[in-house]
Amino acid sequence: MKMNVYDVFLDINANGKPIPGHLVSSWNESDDELTYIFNLNKGIEFHDGTQWNASSAAWFLTWCSQGPRKNDIAFLKISNVSEVDEHTIQVTLKEPYGAFIKSLSSESTSQVIAPTSVEPSWSNDGEIVSFIGTGKFEVENYVKAQSAEFVRHDPASGEGMLIDRISYRVIPDSYASVSALRAGDVDIIGVADHHSTVPYEQIPQMMSDPDIIVEKQSYGRYQVVELNCNEGPLSDIRLREAINLGFDRDKMVKELLASAAEPAYSVVSPTYPWASSLAGTEYTYDPEKAKNLLDQAGWVVAGADGIREKDGKKLTLTYIVPQGEANSDSIAVYIQSEMKKIGVEVKILVLESGAAGEERKKGNYDMYLHHSSGVPSLPEGPLTGKYHSTWGSWPASYHDAELDQLIEKAIATGADEDYSAAYLCIQEKYACMPLYDIEKIAAYKKSVKGFTFLPQSMVST
Repeated sequence: MKMNVYDVFLDINANGKPIPGHLVSSWNESDDELTYIFNLNKGIEFHDGTQWNASSAAWFLTWCSQGPRKNDIAFLKISNVSEVDEHTIQVTLKEPYGAFIKSLSSESTSQVIAPTSVEPSWSNDGEIVSFIGTGKFEVENYVKAQSAEFVRHDPASGEGMLIDRISYRVIPDSYASVSALRAGDVDIIGVADHHSTVPYEQIPQMMSDPDIIVEKQSYGRYQVVELNCNEGPLSDIRLREAINLGFDRDKMVKELLASAAEPAYSVVSPTYPWASSLAGTEYTYDPEKAKNLLDQAGWVVAGADGIREKDGKKLTLTYIVPQGEANSDSIAVYIQSEMKKIGVEVKILVLESGAAGEERKKGNYDMYLHHSSGVPSLPEGPLTGKYHSTWGSWPASYHDAELDQLIEKAIATGADEDYSAAYLCIQEKYACMPLYDIEKIAAYKKSVKGFTFLPQSMVST
């Protein structure tokens, strides 16, 4: 939804490579990787008439490095931003950071806001108080968690050529959104979400409807179950390996997801150059090996219920599912059933997303439904956000000094082989349970014309 209002500092192509776009025409990098010169496009205005030029561009990157986004690793590296001329800026880093340019194409951290959209206006540490960007649409009305009304910044000319107004409605229940589409209450579903919230099991029925078109797109973003590797039963690598080998991903995708997604056998897709080391290390379904690993760890079946015990304590794992995740209910029950077959009891706890996040920050879980954030455009996303011991916001994720060093080397060099080494470490430590590739689903009425997927996880119409 934000992509309608804001442009990202740099664009990105389908392969995750930063390219010139609406705001920046070109850039140059010094040999020591400390200085960057950005040439800005001319004649661009923010929605309130503020000019996009060296002053507003320099303010934006300075605000990113000193304001609310200052904890993002890319912006932490910025030492100084200066104006060269009216449409050129220079950015100097404190130290080389191989992923700096890639970070400027991130839809989550590099959406360009107007200097007049913060309070105080043009303040380097101001808080956002209004939605003002350079995108195709302006915000006319916004009610948090309910609705938003956008109008085209540059009104369309001609009849039926372009969309002049977009009305977003928040429908918390994913099945209700499908019903609304069928009833004609909405024209399109799925496009405004962070990732797909359309139930995969509904796809065959929608595809059989002559008035509905269904399209899907993979971005290599995996649905995963993050594991508490810090304390509790899963601090033992043998248990983490066992639960990864103990459930059938192929069956899950076929029976629960209508084969609308591909099963995930590694922590991220090995098809990416920066994760090529994962090829050949994929997790396979092997329930007998899983049972042997649990036996070796001292967890044995003792009672008629088949749940394993150790020192008089049952092997029970708490699985937190943030409310609103598509397909999560059936997947959670499936995992629960598969784990019981190898003697592991799983208790499912569905929480409102904010409450779930608070429990995550405290490490109050054994298993937590999430996704591989940042990919494909930012290979360091999961590394720095989850698996570095001091940079991330997941205190219970797998951490150790060796992995920290691998991550730090990767983000310093930006080299594919260094990222690949860090991901191989995470794979070998069974840091999470990869589930499936989150296919982005868009379903719309036949009357909607010109729909296309964008290179990242948003879409365009």
